[in-house]
Amino acid sequence: MSRRPPPRKPVRLSRKEAAGTALRRHLAEQRTVVLQNERKALDGSVEALHDIRVALRRIRSLAATFAKLDEDFLDALDRRISKVCDRMGEARDMDVWIELFRDLLRAGGLGEIPPRDRRAVLSMLNRQRTHLATDALTCGLFRRVKRMLGESLRRGHPRGRKKAVAAHVFAARRMLVVRELIEERHRRVGNYSKGPAHDLRRAGRRMRYLSEFFAEGLGSASVRAGRWITKAQAALGKVHDCDSALELSKDLPSGVARAQVRRALKKRRAAQLKKFKSAWRRYADRRLQKAWLSQLEAAAE
Repeated sequence: MSRRPPPRKPVRLSRKEAAGTALRRHLAEQRTVVLQNERKALDGSVEALHDIRVALRRIRSLAATFAKLDEDFLDALDRRISKVCDRMGEARDMDVWIELFRDLLRAGGLGEIPPRDRRAVLSMLNRQRTHLATDALTCGLFRRVKRMLGESLRRGHPRGRKKAVAAHVFAARRMLVVRELIEERHRRVGNYSKGPAHDLRRAGRRMRYLSEFFAEGLGSASVRAGRWITKAQAALGKVHDCDSALELSKDLPSGVARAQVRRALKKRRAAQLKKFKSAWRRYADRRLQKAWLSQLEAAAE
């Protein structure tokens, strides 16, 4: 299943840029993505809703990376965005299910379902999706997040820090923490059942966003590690999409058609899991990990 490329290009991190300056610049960029896509998402654009969720997740990554600059504000921002993303995620799950359902229709995998019933299912799914997306985009929590970002950027953020610390120091320290989290969750992933695989995917996503923002300024090993964890996380994301669709497919009428849908979803899941394992082997390469760790530890001092 195709996904659009991220709506921003990574900006090379200057070793001289202060952490507060980098945080303010990146927050402004991601806030712009949110505002530019809000109207389109309300009008029903799947891509716009996806871009808003990605921008909000990137803001969460920034909040965690630079938390010590303004702990109260950034912690509150992170908690509120987490709840907003959960609400938007419900609509995104419906988008995934609708896209997978249409893929199966195009492939002829639902031959046992009469055309009228297919249209009825799609209509029902689209109504649910529209309701969930509108609810998330118009809720008070989302408005509060946008207001917090705007007020923070207007007043000049962060405040009250006497000694300016370089942004790459914060970035390297955060990468070291997330790197260990990824390793821990991979050790517990077992047979890639839904829960452990989802936890590993979320940890990989954190490193993915950190890499987009900061890897180029930290060195070639950081860039390579970021590239492979991005590929691994993307494949696990599609595994998760299939898991969500398998749950939703239980609502289909029972019989041969539902069995065909579920077989196709399981086959797609297996293919994406294979892609994940291939990317993970490249990410976990011992020489790469050793070089990357050395770069991060040197930058974090």
